[in-house]
Amino acid sequence: MRARHLATAAVLALTTAVLAAAPAPARTATTTAAPTGSSRAAAARLAGNTEVPVKGGSARFSVPPALLAALNTRGVALAEVDTQGRISPHFATGDVRQDIRSGAVTNSGGKVGGELRFTRAGIALVNIKTEKAVKLTGFVDDLSQGKLSAVLDRGRRVTLGTFPRPRTASAIDTEAAALHANTAITVTAAAAARLNAALGTTCFTGGGSLLHIRIDAALDPSVDLGTALNLGSGRGTDAG
Repeated sequence: MRARHLATAAVLALTTAVLAAAPAPARTATTTAAPTGSSRAAAARLAGNTEVPVKGGSARFSVPPALLAALNTRGVALAEVDTQGRISPHFATGDVRQDIRSGAVTNSGGKVGGELRFTRAGIALVNIKTEKAVKLTGFVDDLSQGKLSAVLDRGRRVTLGTFPRPRTASAIDTEAAALHANTAITVTAAAAARLNAALGTTCFTGGGSLLHIRIDAALDPSVDLGTALNLGSGRGTDAG
C-alpha cells in the first residue's frame, strides 16, 4: 500500500512539472493597421496641404505708367518675345499677355503657395536709340516665396523682384476652379543694376515698381478645392 502511495505521488509530481514547463497560451495581439495611401491623402487634404495642379491660364504683364513714361523718354520700348526667342517688330503699348504652362498651388499659412510656370515666351525691353535689347523669358512665379524670376537673354535665371503673397480665401475661386490674383512686382537691386547696364539707362531702382501682373490660372477641376486647400465653399470678394 505504501509503495502505491509513493507511485501516485511521483506521477502527480511529474505531471505538475510538465505543466509548469509548458509554454503559456499565446495572447492575441492587437494591431493597428498602417495608414494607406488614400488615408494619408485624405489627411493632407483636410490639413489644406494638397498641391492642386494648374492646368493653364494666362497673365497680363503691365509696366507701371511712371516707369513706362521714363523708359519711353529714354527711347526704351516694350515688345513681345515668342517661344523661339524672336522679338516682335511691333512695340507693345505697356502690357503683354503671357500664357501659363503648368504649376501647382497650395494653401500655405492662409496665403497662396506653390508655383506658376509660364511658357518660354516673354517680353523684351528695346532701346531704340542704341539698339540694345534685354529679353526676359520663361517666367516663374514662386507663390510660396513671393518672387518672380525669368531667364535673362537666354542665359541664367535671375530673380527680378518680389511681391506680397495673395490670401488663399480671396484668390481661389472654388466654383470656377481658378486662381485670380493681382500682384505688384518690386524690382530687386541686383535686377535693377543688370537692366540698367544692359539698356544703358538709369530707369530702374532697387525697391521700385517693375511690373503689375494680373493672374488668371485654371486649376484642376476634378479636385475638391474647398477640401484640398482647406477653404470650405465659395470664395472671397477680393482677388488681391
